[in-house]
Amino acid sequence: MIELKNVTKSFDGKNKVVDNLNLKIEKGEFVVLIGESGCGKTTTMKMINLLEKPTKGEILIDGESVKSKDVKDLRRNIGYVIQKVGLFPHMTIGENIELVPTLNKWSKEDKKERAIELLELMDLPGEDFYDRYPSELSGGQQQRIGIARALAVNPDIILMDEPFSALDPITREKLQDEMMKLQDELGKTIVFVTHDMDEALKLADKIAVIKDGKVIQFDTPEEILKNPKDEFVEYFLGKDRMWKTPEMLLARDIMKKKFGKIGINGSPARAIEIMKDREINTLIVVDKEGVNRQKPVGVVTRNMIMKNTLHSIKMKDIMESSNDFMVHENTNMVEVLNIMSKINFRSIPIVNDEGFLVGAVTPVSLLNVITEISPTIEGGEL
Repeated sequence: MIELKNVTKSFDGKNKVVDNLNLKIEKGEFVVLIGESGCGKTTTMKMINLLEKPTKGEILIDGESVKSKDVKDLRRNIGYVIQKVGLFPHMTIGENIELVPTLNKWSKEDKKERAIELLELMDLPGEDFYDRYPSELSGGQQQRIGIARALAVNPDIILMDEPFSALDPITREKLQDEMMKLQDELGKTIVFVTHDMDEALKLADKIAVIKDGKVIQFDTPEEILKNPKDEFVEYFLGKDRMWKTPEMLLARDIMKKKFGKIGINGSPARAIEIMKDREINTLIVVDKEGVNRQKPVGVVTRNMIMKNTLHSIKMKDIMESSNDFMVHENTNMVEVLNIMSKINFRSIPIVNDEGFLVGAVTPVSLLNVITEISPTIEGGEL
């Protein structure tokens, strides 16, 4: 775990680049520091491995102050990736990757084995790339080598300072995807600096939005999107950000908690009465197991009821089973829309982990959220 406690940094003794900043990063988290140029995000990251020393405050790694550690040992055990890669042009790719293992006095065999292993991890075949020089590689390949070098001694912590910002959009997106895959496999604690909100939303477990050296909001991408803390965070996100990332919206965010439902033994007359009262044409059929513990078992429509006029008939006799289109509350909006496009019903039951009904997605609930998140255009709403 990395913890910054009341950390302040001033280069001239007057102006604070980082101002009484507090941040706690859990082991294995991918945390992105984001903000405008000059906000203090890179300085904050550099203080973790003492490339910059805090003027005031404390930085702890696993409960131990970084000030108490030998600086060389501290830096050798924290991987560091920068925008310009920083490969040594006179060294081969293998030698660049082996730099820290060499400083740590690994054997020649162990160094090469680790370099080959990391090249393979980066989808750069070892036999093809080990003896090449940086000038022979593309920008994206060089950046992969930079990441491999940071992983060489298998550090628990990786610091990444805008590592993809100088790359073309296609290469950048590919490396972001590879970074996500690597993190799933390796589970490192990563502190990643960027000024690109799209990149932050894609990569981060948590995002720290920084302004004037202070953390304005520190939360998951989903929570920041849905509940920006203030106008600055909202401005930095962009008003149409949620519209561009509908996959961040989950079924629980768009569902209605009050909706039409009826028990499995309900009568057609009772169903029609509920429909008239709520001005709807679809009801979710539930099997009661107690107060607030109802399991959806099907859906009935007005047309189904009108086709079955027997007084003795029950909802369980005419409903269509909902097993094929029940939706978990953590399903994203894109998947919900796909499901709704394939069925004829105007209500989809939403369930929790136990399979109990917690809400329903209806055309009205979808329209409400679309209206809320859709970008405005000149002359009116989209």
